[in-house]
Amino acid sequence: MAQVRQQEEVIIDINGGPPSKPPRHKKRMPSMKTKGKPKKRFKMLSAFSILMLIILVLVIISWILYWAKVETTVKEAVKWDENTGEVIQWQDTAKRIQAMGIVDLFIAPMKGFIEKSGVIIFILILGAFIYMVISSKALEGMSQAILVKMKGKEIWAIIPLMTFFSLAGTTEGMAEESLGFYMIMIPLMIAAGFDTFTGLLIVLVGAGAGVLASTVNPFVITVALDGLGKDSTGAALTAGDGLVWRLVSWVIITAIAITYVMLYAWQIKRSPQKSITFSTKDEDYTYFLKNSTQKIKMDWRRRWTIAIFAIVFVIMIIYLVGWDQILRNTAMADAANWIRNHIPYLAATVPGFGNGSLEIVAGFFLIGAIVVGMINLIGAPHADGLDGEQTFLKEFMAGASDILSVCLVIATAAGVGYILRESYMQDLFVRGLSNSIGNISSGIGKVIVLYLIFLPLSFLIPSTSGFAAAVFPLLSGVVQTSSGTWDPVAASGSVTAFSFASGLINFITPTSGVVMGAIAIARVDYGRFIKGIMPLVGIIFAASIGLLAIGGAIGSPIA
Repeated sequence: MAQVRQQEEVIIDINGGPPSKPPRHKKRMPSMKTKGKPKKRFKMLSAFSILMLIILVLVIISWILYWAKVETTVKEAVKWDENTGEVIQWQDTAKRIQAMGIVDLFIAPMKGFIEKSGVIIFILILGAFIYMVISSKALEGMSQAILVKMKGKEIWAIIPLMTFFSLAGTTEGMAEESLGFYMIMIPLMIAAGFDTFTGLLIVLVGAGAGVLASTVNPFVITVALDGLGKDSTGAALTAGDGLVWRLVSWVIITAIAITYVMLYAWQIKRSPQKSITFSTKDEDYTYFLKNSTQKIKMDWRRRWTIAIFAIVFVIMIIYLVGWDQILRNTAMADAANWIRNHIPYLAATVPGFGNGSLEIVAGFFLIGAIVVGMINLIGAPHADGLDGEQTFLKEFMAGASDILSVCLVIATAAGVGYILRESYMQDLFVRGLSNSIGNISSGIGKVIVLYLIFLPLSFLIPSTSGFAAAVFPLLSGVVQTSSGTWDPVAASGSVTAFSFASGLINFITPTSGVVMGAIAIARVDYGRFIKGIMPLVGIIFAASIGLLAIGGAIGSPIA
């Protein structure tokens, strides 16, 4: 601006008269001042706010459908088994869409807390356990040792890591339990010279690719097959139908996922500014690697901490595999009954391996946290004048509180499903999309159309088992031939299409507590996350269409 004032003075001297107003275009000169102002960047809403907005939109849609007097058919239970309590008879009932209220918008997350209580308990205890392991600096010491051994070859560690997560996904449907691995992978990848997003992708895409290409995952394959039931001849599909092609698909999808993550990691290692999280690089480094410059000595306490850490995670993975469903027997349930009858002092209420849920696994992590606390606190100096018990409780509570925001996100995501169910909109959308298949005669055509229909349905119902239980009973007649037998392509192909569609959407949907919980742990906002993962989603979408078409051409029993 000093230069502008000098120019005006020169004009006055030349004219030799009173100062005149500058030419009209000169009035634009002060705009130079605004050039230095930083532009306001669009800031993505938090995961919680996005989910609350989705619930609000659904509430408004319920009003519109209620005013229009829209009805749908709802399946209601009318008879139960007296011994087991299982439903043995259903009937279809016409229901008008129920309008949801403004207060329901705020009740939905509370209902989500109740619905996902097992998951939330698991995550709270898991957060406390991980925090105690991190506080011992055992993970940092292990990471330093790994990086020293893999110096210059860190990128190749992505292959076995993602293969492990993919195997867990395809066999036992790794989902909420994967949340415990982000605080391991992210610091490890940052220390290796990559970024937060690389660590996020290794777990989320690794496990997600496995679930997408499920082979024997009971939460996808078994539930879908049970939903289809039997054809008119009394024949039922088994997990062996189409298993060969599902295995081939798993290899291909996992290879695509690993290649994508390795290419991203290689790119940002060479050019860090291309990182999805480059703007928060320093903050992430400080948060995830607080003492990375300190050489950690792996003494006996830390080595035992790592051993307990590994044992608990292995027990979790083995425990959550549905062994009885996969092997079609009751061996694990029988083993639990034997323990209850003969060694009740060990475990009288714990279901057998594969029959329990996440709150049981939370108990395993609580045991692990206590053991880790004893290893690191007995005989060791304590800070702030606290005794061993007080130090344990302080660290345990700090770990649980750190991950409480993730629990809030998961509960709110479940609230979306609550609104859909209570308003009957879920039944309306499911039946409408299922009926849109029409009279397609080609088995391949049916499978691909089902895949495209399953995509929006998976957004509305992110739970794979909930999806299968709601949708597949409606499809039984669609995937049968005119003679009443299973279509050799569409029957098992519909299960694979469901696995592909549900898995693809669960990479990105904000209605999934796993996705929103993962990005909350990784401190990556949803907008950046979508920007980084959408190219992979597009590639896998195209690959899924190709695999379904080729599998349909091959037909039963391979596909």
